[in-house]
Amino acid sequence: MNRMIKALAVMVMLAALCPSPSSSQWALDTVVATGTTTTGIAITSDGKTLVATNNTNPGSVVIISTADYSVHTIDVSAIENYPNGVAITPDNSTALVNTTHKTIYINIAGRSATGSFTAPCAGTTLYGIAVEPNGQTAVLPDLSSDCTQQGVRFIDATGGNSGSTFDQVNSSGVLYGIALTPDGSSALVSTFTSDSAKKVNIATSAVQNIAGLTGSYGLAILHSGKEALIFDGDSLDRVSLVSNSVTKKISPLTYNTSFQNIAITSDDKYAFVVGAFEKLIISLANDSVVQTFTAGGANVATAPDGSHFYVTDSYNGTVRVYGKQTTNRVNEGQAPTAVFSLGQNYPNPFNPATNIRYTIARRSNVTLKIYDVLGREAETLVSAVQSPGSYTVTFNAARYASGVYFYRLQAGSFVETKRLLVIK
Repeated sequence: MNRMIKALAVMVMLAALCPSPSSSQWALDTVVATGTTTTGIAITSDGKTLVATNNTNPGSVVIISTADYSVHTIDVSAIENYPNGVAITPDNSTALVNTTHKTIYINIAGRSATGSFTAPCAGTTLYGIAVEPNGQTAVLPDLSSDCTQQGVRFIDATGGNSGSTFDQVNSSGVLYGIALTPDGSSALVSTFTSDSAKKVNIATSAVQNIAGLTGSYGLAILHSGKEALIFDGDSLDRVSLVSNSVTKKISPLTYNTSFQNIAITSDDKYAFVVGAFEKLIISLANDSVVQTFTAGGANVATAPDGSHFYVTDSYNGTVRVYGKQTTNRVNEGQAPTAVFSLGQNYPNPFNPATNIRYTIARRSNVTLKIYDVLGREAETLVSAVQSPGSYTVTFNAARYASGVYFYRLQAGSFVETKRLLVIK
């Protein structure tokens, strides 16, 4: 009975990881192993680079190329651990990463930490962060318990000045997430559980409540600058930033999705909404849910054109990449298919071996590698130019300990990662 339960668990896990493209507009393209407890994520304006954070001790930041999903890890533990929120300057040169008490400056091209800002109050807790359109100033919610106040803090986004200014924001909640209007005139700040979101006029420091909310968690501002999306408990609310009030509750969610994140495409057509137990794709043209994934996540970023969205999975230490499915992609057969095969040793497929099957439609250089849960390469199974056809590669797990592994198949520009579970 235990063997049957294990086998069923493997099948359920793979089904949840890989929703069927035939019934989806977006489907899982690949899973990128990034480390432990991956939480924050941001994408450069050109869509070429992702910056994610591993909220651990020792803390680290990962730079991910969206071209081949290669990962470069930056150890920031010498500055501070538990990195969380992240934002990128408009020129794509610098990522600003919040830890508990500090903001760390990351040189994206140089893949290195170049300095940090330390919050003035010892009791400060820092979560979200955003960069103004001028690229010179970063804005972050500052929960300064030792200073008996909280508000938004303004710092130099380039790291050249260690000073800061502070606008107090009175709230019975905990200032958490932040988003800026495209013109940089206002900041929208979430307050976690017991209070409405706050709209802060950056020029005058005036603070206004968003009417119609009983709490506020993840939020995002549409690129038009006139509206926002805000989580309020189990609902996703559409908010007018002209009247500062809720205009529509888009969807009641299946599970409480507090403090999760939202990403909106640059044309304001779609929102990718991440909750603790599910992901929703929202059409903003008619305020409807067009797709649901039962697996949740921590944070989300989207390519500007919505072709991909990227979700951090803090439990597994990965970034899941979802690609938009097009007619051309299916009909032209440009993408190889990787088929997971249990083989004859079912129901304990990875002791000692299993088969990985894939098909390529065009002559291509194919690489197939095995990685451990920390993203370290364990073995290369294939590295060769192959002609169109179907292939089977045997993965022998005899020398591997029980646990979770990943295999990454790349053929030309197509990349797919799937999970392997070794049970001994």
